[in-house]
Amino acid sequence: MQGLIGRSAMEVPGVYSPTRSPTLNIPSYLQPPPLRAAFDLTYRRTIMASIGKLIPGFASGSLEIIPALANINFDFTLWKVTAPKEFEGVGSALSTCRRDDAESGMLHTTARKLGALFEKRVPCTPGLIKAYGTRASEIAQALSLDEQGRKGYGVFASQAGPDATSLWAAATSGTSALSIHLLACLLARIWDAPEATSIWMEIVKTRKEEVIAEFDVTDTAHLATLSAAHQDLPRAQIAEWDDSARAWLRVADGVKRKQQTQLMLILDNVQVPVNGKTDTYESVMEAWSNSLTQLEALVQGISQQARTGDILLALSSWHLFPDLTVVTPSMTHVRQNDPVFVTGGVLTIGLQAPLVQEKGVHWSLPLAYLRHYGAPVVAARSICSGVRSRLSLQELLQATLGSLLRGWGSAGGDTLRSLKWISSMYHVLLEGAELGYDEALMLTKGSAKHSWLALLSEAAKLYMASDGVERQHNNKLISLGRKHGNTFLGTPAEPVFGLLAQGRFVRIMANEEERITLLRNVAESIAKQMGIDRSEEIFIRYKHHLSDSEWVYEYATAIPNTIGKKRRADGTLCSVHSHQRWLYSGDHGPDIGGSLIDKYLQRYRGVYHVQRYHATPPTPEPPLSVEEFQKRYALSGDMYRSAGEGAPTINGLTAFQDFERRKAVLDAAGERVSDRKDEVIEDLSPGDVGIYLYSRGRLLWYSFAFGSIENAALFIIEEHKPSVDLIQTPERNATLLYSIFERHQIDKYMVAHELERRLRYANMDIDPHLKSLKAISTAAMMFRHFPYASVDVRILQRKLYDVSWIRTCIGSRQMPGLRPEPGKAFLPPLPYPANGTPESLLPYALSRAQSFACLAMFESGQHDIDPIQLVDVMAMSSGNSLYISAAMLADPYNETRPGDIRGVMGNVGRPGIVFLVPPRDPLIREASIENWRLTERDEFDGYLSDHFQTTSLHLSFTTAETPLNVGFSGGQDLEVRILETLVSVYEGGTWIADLNVSNLTTAGKLSRMPPCTSQHPADVQTPSITCIDNWFSLIDDPEVKVSLVRAHGNWQARLAASSISIALGSPTLILPYNVCWKCFDSGVSRYDSRVIAIG
Repeated sequence: MQGLIGRSAMEVPGVYSPTRSPTLNIPSYLQPPPLRAAFDLTYRRTIMASIGKLIPGFASGSLEIIPALANINFDFTLWKVTAPKEFEGVGSALSTCRRDDAESGMLHTTARKLGALFEKRVPCTPGLIKAYGTRASEIAQALSLDEQGRKGYGVFASQAGPDATSLWAAATSGTSALSIHLLACLLARIWDAPEATSIWMEIVKTRKEEVIAEFDVTDTAHLATLSAAHQDLPRAQIAEWDDSARAWLRVADGVKRKQQTQLMLILDNVQVPVNGKTDTYESVMEAWSNSLTQLEALVQGISQQARTGDILLALSSWHLFPDLTVVTPSMTHVRQNDPVFVTGGVLTIGLQAPLVQEKGVHWSLPLAYLRHYGAPVVAARSICSGVRSRLSLQELLQATLGSLLRGWGSAGGDTLRSLKWISSMYHVLLEGAELGYDEALMLTKGSAKHSWLALLSEAAKLYMASDGVERQHNNKLISLGRKHGNTFLGTPAEPVFGLLAQGRFVRIMANEEERITLLRNVAESIAKQMGIDRSEEIFIRYKHHLSDSEWVYEYATAIPNTIGKKRRADGTLCSVHSHQRWLYSGDHGPDIGGSLIDKYLQRYRGVYHVQRYHATPPTPEPPLSVEEFQKRYALSGDMYRSAGEGAPTINGLTAFQDFERRKAVLDAAGERVSDRKDEVIEDLSPGDVGIYLYSRGRLLWYSFAFGSIENAALFIIEEHKPSVDLIQTPERNATLLYSIFERHQIDKYMVAHELERRLRYANMDIDPHLKSLKAISTAAMMFRHFPYASVDVRILQRKLYDVSWIRTCIGSRQMPGLRPEPGKAFLPPLPYPANGTPESLLPYALSRAQSFACLAMFESGQHDIDPIQLVDVMAMSSGNSLYISAAMLADPYNETRPGDIRGVMGNVGRPGIVFLVPPRDPLIREASIENWRLTERDEFDGYLSDHFQTTSLHLSFTTAETPLNVGFSGGQDLEVRILETLVSVYEGGTWIADLNVSNLTTAGKLSRMPPCTSQHPADVQTPSITCIDNWFSLIDDPEVKVSLVRAHGNWQARLAASSISIALGSPTLILPYNVCWKCFDSGVSRYDSRVIAIG
């Protein structure tokens, strides 16, 4: 028997004839096995009282029934089957709470109703079901928690672990329900939660109409299917079903990350629709049926061709990885070595040329149930990794590198070279720190380990170390950041951390001659572009050190002089070119005449201006008098020193000996050398130089053009200055900067010094780029503690610098619970203090509300929630992740900061993002006279022990639920909500109190006894203390000065006792594991009132 029912052709649908006496007698051997158990006595009587006569038709294999039987509502929680053995690993990985919900709760009801409703639309796929069960068990077991592991999650123990609840609900509801679970994964992979829920509502409604219409025409229907067609499936129930499938996808994606990444790289290059149908029901049914059928064939070893995108969507959703043959752009065989496909079925992809422009596997459907009002919304989605995926922290950082390089413009055009420079630059800083350079230590050690600079350099290093499929994947992520993250970080004021502007990086070069060589190369390019052919129009000024503290400026030609002609071998004449230097020999230059002094003074008073980096604009020096001018330039303007008495030595040589040595070297290299005294060269300001050509009687004025004004720079005749500024490009300067690192021509100290100086004085409250980088480091610091968490790829489309939790961080407004307390950081504990690290490098210090707002934004990729709405939040559930205030998961003695959040794999079984808040005034059991026998207050015997071993914490929810404002969309689903949550204390089976654990981070009555540092003897007599060994003794307001709750080593009981004590208004002292009683006695003596000690 197939459980079919029929009716007389003369009966009218929905009309019941009372003349037909109700009789029900279904032989047990005719009932389907699952139905047999359901027909207990009570249920039989219910049916007999409401329906008419049932006439078995044995020959036809159906049951004739009156119309009212079509309206029977079976209790589907009673319809339970044994899960296939391949799925047993899934069930054993679930917590008891999740397993109960899957086997008898709402998700089981949903699975059974959907399975029954669609049973006749499901193709038979025993091989696929077996293969999927094997894979699902493998994934679930990889992340299962043992009982001891769950205890560490305290009140969230039942919610921790992989969420396979809907999968186990399907496995215990029959084969058709397992196929329904596969459809749920299919829809969850490509559609957003509200969209997928809307699709479910539409296909369920259409299927119900189809079943009832078929029954009206044929007079026969499957009993369970017909019954399901008459039962309600609320949207909230469907949304929970979809949410559980999404959570499972995240779990499986994490376990099968390597295989999933390779598959997505292939699918990104495919352009194919799921199918071409425009009717939602028909399109979904066809995609589902084709996927099941084709994968069944592959499991059986029959090769298939992917002519539409449904089978490809299924591969990405069900974590089955057959071997592939990719036809385009070239024939490639991808062997995935999945043991599920031992028989060798191969899927061929790309036989048909793409007819559409959309990338990846895409699907377009009209969604009639997305909004409360209006025409169906036509939505198009794709599983292309650039728009429909979640990223791990490391993947997000790779995409962030892409956004960073885009912000650098042409300077970041060469991805490989740019990232190599970032990695090399940070390596240089680490080497500088090893050498003890203060600036390098500030940029790399202590709290700087958590800086955005450290994060980006680590990501760049990982990119450089990658190869093969991993490098290909990283390139995709870099491209993702470049294309879709163009506003993510904002545009920096200057690219490459400000080192490029006008060749500032020349300052970090280690060698004087290498600086000159680089500047001559730059000058050659400038001269060529501007048509400069005379060496006197552009020259080099560089700093030559006489000792560690003394130096002089020297000069060199930037483009060579023409010094004559020579005859070639063929008899023609050609010009002879040579560079020239003006070196310091220790002698004074010629005296400056009065008329020349007047010219200098006129220039100095009229055009003095300094172009250099300052935190605030410098105050110009006042004009000099003639006497001051003559005194200042008595040593020829910079730091000329006499070669006579008091002259410095250079490597043991006098200035003149050093001059002769260097002259010989340069002469040998073909470069002419002159003494500085041969020309009058005066430096009136760092950016302006005047040269009096002594031999020619001319005075020329030059302006800074390129390089480091203080160390080595190009100066160009002043009328050419505007043109030089126009022809400089970030791309050219970046190439020069990268090249000096690649040739190891850098001074490690100067690299650290220059970066530290620029970051020290950066305005991080205004610069959007810096705010975004700090935000990334803040989020990364939190997500590093959540190994299973992921972020929505759409976060890259946000303007990170302009979100609510960032605005509250930079002091735009203040409110209780948002701003850090004086002297406290709200980040997880740092291993070292700031140690002078520039604030612009460090993560933001967050309150608990800001932390949850940050997590919600990265989790959803779109929701910018004002932290003011989250002040009371103690935990957040999203997808397969629970984010919990650290105070709820730790012994109360371990001080946690309000912004310290812990991540746990799991959820609370509600769709969307759910913020958990305690009730405004949690209840505590009243101390009644009936419990007087339980109030025990013995004298302390000197032994700390645990008298609360039967205490447990439990999580439950009230019916209070509030949607959070994330913008009105007209949609039918709540994407973000606040849920009132009870954290209850039970002693055995007796309720004691509901807790607000958040008060442990803000309560003024809480203190912690510090460990003993005085080495008091261990045999000190214990003070007079009254013990509290049960909850009634704590609640019944102890009347003695000092009471001790004995819950030693039981962190959950200590947590509950601390929270209750504070809620009752008692000063509370939490003791360390090892207590010094002399310190204790001294500590409690400071209290004026009664005190509760938690031991």
